[in-house]
Amino acid sequence: MLEPLVIVRAVHFAACLAALGTAAFATLVPDRALDRRWRWLAAAALTVAVVSGAIWFALIAGRILDVPLGDLVGNADLATVATDTRFGRVALLRLALAAAAAAALLSPRWRWPALTASAALTGAIAWTGHAGAGTGVIGAVHLASDVVHLVAAGLWLGALPALAGLLLWSRKDPARAALAAQATRRFSRLAVASVAAVATSGLVNSAVLVGWPDDLLGGTYGRVLALKVALFAAMLGFAAVNRFRLTPRLPERTALRAIAVTTLTETALGIGILVLVGLLGTLPPASHVHRQAAAVNPDAAFVHIHTAEVMVDLSIDPGHAGVSTATVRLWHEDFSAYAAERVQLALEPTFSGAVGLKREARQLSDGTWEIAELNIQPSGVWTAKVIIERQGASTVLDAPIVITQCSNDCR
Repeated sequence: MLEPLVIVRAVHFAACLAALGTAAFATLVPDRALDRRWRWLAAAALTVAVVSGAIWFALIAGRILDVPLGDLVGNADLATVATDTRFGRVALLRLALAAAAAAALLSPRWRWPALTASAALTGAIAWTGHAGAGTGVIGAVHLASDVVHLVAAGLWLGALPALAGLLLWSRKDPARAALAAQATRRFSRLAVASVAAVATSGLVNSAVLVGWPDDLLGGTYGRVLALKVALFAAMLGFAAVNRFRLTPRLPERTALRAIAVTTLTETALGIGILVLVGLLGTLPPASHVHRQAAAVNPDAAFVHIHTAEVMVDLSIDPGHAGVSTATVRLWHEDFSAYAAERVQLALEPTFSGAVGLKREARQLSDGTWEIAELNIQPSGVWTAKVIIERQGASTVLDAPIVITQCSNDCR
């Protein structure tokens, strides 16, 4: 059974893509008689996007703060998650973009402003996933590729409901049938460019995340991705039938009906893809397996920080306010040991009323770096900074880490 986060992510992706696709389709088919339908469809998609985005944020905040969803209401640390974590800041930015897209719908000339805002809303999803965590040249390429992947998917997959609706509304109206035929031909050209962008960016993303094609089926992430590729191939098959067999027959009524059916089938396959996308965002990709996490004490606070140069496993045990021991393990991309000359750990509070810490780590015989007697007060979301010195150069890796309040039974 799929966990709630997977379902919420899939719904959110679908809503953002539908908002973008509807605005794009309305721009392709600027028909006044249909203008109200497009606005309502875009408004409904944006509403679902905002609601599902809020639920997504709540689920992530609950995990970060280690509290049930019901306890988030009135939680003082909720604002900290929103303003001091990458996911929270991106969520606030995307909320503003959704508001901008919704405001554009109120204007008589709404199409291009809504298209621009919804494209930014959809593309910014890239910063919430694996692509947003990358660094260096590879990270920048992956992020740009993911933005292209999302926007192109919105222009193609997100516009399918609007196209199917127009085809269904036009079956018994000769004037509408001519408009539907024109719209289908215009959308077909956009779809070809979008599909090419989706395929190309998908190859780039796969190469970064799973070492494609060698490790494509090497783990759960790769197998789910392979299923996504299979559904994408099926969508391409139906799209090819539309473009090369049915579109030339327009505006025949039978062709309109057939394209409507194949478009709805494409949409259903697209929904399946979005469910898989929702699942992929919760799985570690094959090239980024946190192998050490399984050995970490469940009572510890743990964070894995990944860059192209060095990976860091930081655990603070116990992960409660009070005296703890921090352990730092350094790795290359292939999980071979990363040699450092000096390691320091800095903990900076993301809230008022606390003082930051900075301590020198000592290296143990197994290569692990340790900071003992680390007194962390109080509980909350802290920013952990690992400062690594090697060959005269200094590298700083940082990430949020949650220190919980110790209850009586954990003392």
